[in-house]
Amino acid sequence: MHTQSTIRLLDNIDVPMSDGVRLKTDIWLPATEEPCPVLLQRTPYRRETPFGSQYISALEFQTALGRGYAVVVQDTRGRYGSEGDFTPFQTEASDGADTIGWLRMQPFCNGSVAMFGASYVGATQILALAENPEGLKAIAPQLTTARHGETWMYRGGAVELAFILLWVIESLGPDHLQHRISFLPAGMRERARALLQTLRESPHAAFERLPVLDDAIIELAPYLADWLDSKAIAGERNRDRLEWVEKSRAALLVVGGWNDIFVEGTIELFEKARSRWSRGEYMPDRLIIGPWSHGNPTDWQGREWLGYAASTVDLPEETLRFFDSALEDREPASPVVRYFRSGSNTWHAAPDWPLPDSIEVSLILDCSRFSLGSTPAEQASASFISDPLKPVPTAGGATFLPGLLLGRNSGPVDQAAIEARDDVVIFTGQPLGEDLEVTGLVRARLWVSSSAASCDWTARLCEVGADGGSSGIVDGILRWSRSRQAGGEPQEIAVRLGHISRLFRKGCRLRLQIASSNFPRFDRNPQSGIPPTLARASDFIRAEQRIFSGEAFPSRLILPVVTTSYAQAETLSALGR
Repeated sequence: MHTQSTIRLLDNIDVPMSDGVRLKTDIWLPATEEPCPVLLQRTPYRRETPFGSQYISALEFQTALGRGYAVVVQDTRGRYGSEGDFTPFQTEASDGADTIGWLRMQPFCNGSVAMFGASYVGATQILALAENPEGLKAIAPQLTTARHGETWMYRGGAVELAFILLWVIESLGPDHLQHRISFLPAGMRERARALLQTLRESPHAAFERLPVLDDAIIELAPYLADWLDSKAIAGERNRDRLEWVEKSRAALLVVGGWNDIFVEGTIELFEKARSRWSRGEYMPDRLIIGPWSHGNPTDWQGREWLGYAASTVDLPEETLRFFDSALEDREPASPVVRYFRSGSNTWHAAPDWPLPDSIEVSLILDCSRFSLGSTPAEQASASFISDPLKPVPTAGGATFLPGLLLGRNSGPVDQAAIEARDDVVIFTGQPLGEDLEVTGLVRARLWVSSSAASCDWTARLCEVGADGGSSGIVDGILRWSRSRQAGGEPQEIAVRLGHISRLFRKGCRLRLQIASSNFPRFDRNPQSGIPPTLARASDFIRAEQRIFSGEAFPSRLILPVVTTSYAQAETLSALGR
């Protein structure tokens, strides 16, 4: 007799962890009686919500089920339906490994598991990989990073303030407080509720709170006590947590966005994964970088429309193709690297990362002419006054502003208001004589001095069009302390602006902005030596900042210039065939 199978849902299943905590899990089974591979997502954002589980995760459940995969979505520990206490990142490695072990014992599973999802859901994959559990064949972390200090909460030693607070306000705080509410003393319960309501009514007021870290915010989100601890922030800058990647042989499909808050960590993760394999041998890892930002994975970034091909419409199929290959232990047919280049708004394929045959081109700062060029600069300096109580406002870039569900302020935006300020110094090059492709890490090496013991140095690369309009392309920050040995003498600093892919067209000009704040994306440095997260308004002081140029002080912008023509297509999927 012929029996017809249908897709089944096993709803609200309890999956036990090794310590007895049960995590609520939904399981979709394909129309087959045979054991099948499992695609697992572990999320803190409510497993029943399509936005969190599917929309931003680059996987269409119905298509995956039709291809013979089981799909499993689980609330992480202490979130929504799951038991236990929630502390971000803390138990995701062991809980991920326990869940994979449980799945492999179920009759519907053939022993092979892959994981998928974006942002923190990407972090749950990477942390599970750290346990190297048997049966985990592949992960597809999207718009995420492997380190959860620098590249997640901090950048160049500064705090990603707007992202962290919005993450608490929009995503983590409400459910976490609900889980804890019955255990809190009455007074603390009401204070935490009132603070969350206030923050949700006006997130921008939340950014202005001083000090950033106080008892009230800790009552609402206890993990902030560790994240915003000044010693922890300082210790993160030289800590490498990626060595464990080398222990696993699981395949990685790493997906990032040039305008995403996590792009630096995304690329770092791929480079570490890629290093597991010798050149020329079997290499299952793949990298895809689109133009996307964290709250805005679409074809509009900032004030630029990048064309229909810039959307994420191709990612679900590319993810499934990758899983097909990984679970069959074969190398994907797609190129190792596929990246979207703005300016031309085209997709490109490359055999490796960093791109082979790229060269570093330095543009020299001239403080006497406020210019960028290839010729030696005159010995000169340019100065400005930095007032952290009147900081330079965030204007585009890889930001989380104004929040996950909006994201309209990230990417390239007009810089006229920023460049009109007297605490922003700009250096502008001559019109380009030919097209220039810049793909890779943009850096600046600057000779500087400050009257402050500690301050921030920010740098932004801009494109100036024929109409004189300036658009921000990429920016970075360095939290800096003056060397006691140097006194007031100039010191050389290195600022990582970040990774980009951009075709700068003939006739446009390059511009470098230098300032000492970028708020509220980054927290404000009080410049008094008081730890920034503990500083009150009375601790903030003004400082004189100075930039130097000349033979003795060769301040420069360093660009990774592509010298090879790589395969080009109008869509991501066209490069994958």
